[in-house]
Amino acid sequence: MDEYKVGDISSFLNSSSSEQKATNDLFSANTQPVVSVDEVYVKPLVEPVKGKRPKKSKPVEPEPEPEASKFPTLSPEEKLEIDKRTLFIGNLPLGYKRKQLRKLFADFGKIQSLRFRSVAISDLKLGRKVCLKTNKVNENATCKNAYIVFDHEECLEKALSKNGILVNDHHIRVDRVVKSKQQIKDDSKNSIFIGNIPFAATEEDIRSALEQCGEIEYVRLLRDAKTNIGKGFGYVKFVDSSGVMFAMKIKDTVEVNGRKLRIQRCKSKVTLENTKKAKELKAKQKDEAKNNFRGRKSKSSDKEIFSGKFTKSKNKKFDSDKRPSKKNKQKTMSKQKFDKKVNKASKKGGVVKKGKKEKQ
Repeated sequence: MDEYKVGDISSFLNSSSSEQKATNDLFSANTQPVVSVDEVYVKPLVEPVKGKRPKKSKPVEPEPEPEASKFPTLSPEEKLEIDKRTLFIGNLPLGYKRKQLRKLFADFGKIQSLRFRSVAISDLKLGRKVCLKTNKVNENATCKNAYIVFDHEECLEKALSKNGILVNDHHIRVDRVVKSKQQIKDDSKNSIFIGNIPFAATEEDIRSALEQCGEIEYVRLLRDAKTNIGKGFGYVKFVDSSGVMFAMKIKDTVEVNGRKLRIQRCKSKVTLENTKKAKELKAKQKDEAKNNFRGRKSKSSDKEIFSGKFTKSKNKKFDSDKRPSKKNKQKTMSKQKFDKKVNKASKKGGVVKKGKKEKQ
């Protein structure tokens, strides 16, 4: 080892800057960063309660104004006024178009609107609008219905003359949408109910089966709204009540497609409502008579009397079959006995009244 010489330490401290930088870098690489007391995490003694954080309230935005709809809401009075001007057309051919229908009723007045209804669609999953636009219609269906709204009620009265005309081998039914009570009564007098109709039967089949009874005003078969298949019953209205009488005579012999029809008289809605009201009134009167019984209060002895055990005296047994005594019964006599007494009294100069003799 070399010996120490004077001045070695000072020379080492006063070394070049490059060597000093190397030493500084050596010490700085091994040093760790200093952490303050505030940055040290201390675990709290009490744990915070777990739960949902409160939601921040969002600023309320003003609601947009509703757009004006194509079909504005109408009051009940306005709807009734439109229904009075609306004409119903039934049993139209399935291929009948708007232009043809408008041309058929154009002579009676200005048409405000026209729409088809009860069109049978082939695919129920797609919906009615899509099927009608793509012309997916049930091929087994034969007819559809329509509604026409006129500007005035007078036009509707004139258009009723088209009822029963032939349109492509179909007798169309033209009728009002709104009817008065008197019109409903008149319709029921000249109408019959028909049941047990085959589902595939048409209005023309029913008409041909009952034409022998009289002149038919219209035939109405109730059908399903989606599939347009018959529900098995319907109504037939004749021009006169004589058609109803004749139909009731031959009701056991009428058949359609090998199926026997069930024919009955029609009852109007007004008469059915009146019978229901009369029955309800009778039931109420019976209930009121039971609840509002006015008489003396019942006693314990009354139970024994009505049960048939004893009379009020409790000495004699009560016989329910026993008739009342003849003491209080009014005396009557036959005509022969009365005539004999009158003759005797006339000889003796007296007058007889109800078995009693009075002297003049």
